[in-house]
Amino acid sequence: MAPRKIDFALAARAAVTALAEAVERIAELDEIYTDSGYDSGGDDPILDDDIAGHDITAADLTNFAAFATNLALFMNAGDPAVVDYQSHINAFRNMT
Repeated sequence: MAPRKIDFALAARAAVTALAEAVERIAELDEIYTDSGYDSGGDDPILDDDIAGHDITAADLTNFAAFATNLALFMNAGDPAVVDYQSHINAFRNMT
């Protein structure tokens, strides 16, 4: 028996499972964002005033939606836009 190999295999499976769950949740939130009209062109857009005091801006949500769309393209053999998504993620997490 090779315990380190088993540990590695289980850790890899856990990481991939966590990624899959995050990708699914991001897709769900993107759908809610659009279907609820929260996007900038929607019927009920989220404005900076709506989320004031939470260190999130309407622009962060727009970047989230772009990230979500392109993540889905990437995960499904599409052609995602080449953008510095890490900087958008960092800004959204208030890590800039």
